Amino acid sequence: MRARELAKKILTDLYKGLDEYSKDIIRGDLAEIKFKGFYIKGKEGEKVYIRSLEDLDDLKDFEVEDRSYKLKNVNLEKLDFGLMIITLSSRKSSKYKFDSSNYSIVYPSKDITVNFRERILKWMDKDEDELDEEIIEFDDRIDKILRDILKKNKVGKNITVHLDVLVDTEKLENFVEKDKDNVIIWIHPAFIFSDDEVLRGLLAYELSKINKNIIEKEYKSIIKYCREYKILTNKNLKILEKIREIANKKKDEDSLKEIDEIIKERF
Repeated sequence: MRARELAKKILTDLYKGLDEYSKDIIRGDLAEIKFKGFYIKGKEGEKVYIRSLEDLDDLKDFEVEDRSYKLKNVNLEKLDFGLMIITLSSRKSSKYKFDSSNYSIVYPSKDITVNFRERILKWMDKDEDELDEEIIEFDDRIDKILRDILKKNKVGKNITVHLDVLVDTEKLENFVEKDKDNVIIWIHPAFIFSDDEVLRGLLAYELSKINKNIIEKEYKSIIKYCREYKILTNKNLKILEKIREIANKKKDEDSLKEIDEIIKERF
């Protein structure tokens, strides 16, 4: 195999093995790609390091040594500065191989996960007409859920819920406005992809700050919301400990097991 053919093959296999979030960054040309540990060795002892995609333009073509390549790491810590660093390793082999089965990803130091980022990319990829349809559908779903919760739980205020389309997409936060008579709950667009039980738990969680009795009636739904919140942020909500007390009192072993699983999970 020749050097240019090998380089093209490595890049193709590398891209195929990446997670969807990293692929989206490359497809959208959102970052400059730098490589570490990426080199091609020739049969005559030549050793050419490839540190960026630009290096491929000037790559000399020579017969290469057969090597096994492995994707070690994708570093996105400097993504805000437009940089993605990909680390590879290689060793001499009887034939060419590429392994991307067990690489690590380093994200920017914010309390969000790949699941959250994939949802935000999915949200941002929608065109205006698609967004309008999604928001209308979401409003219908959330309105039905809210009405059902309020039938069973008195809050004493006028409650409205809206999708917060102007929210900071780098932070997962639902915002609540309230005065003497009214409460407006602004929901982060990441939750537009959540199922009804999670949305019920989200609303119950926010409304429990007004009426604590809601927790006992809606605790199972709040558990579902806590799990999804953990999936998206890797953080546990403090309300889980209060729910544990309720589940203990009710001898609800399934809920206790689910709470333990959420607390231990890492994403």
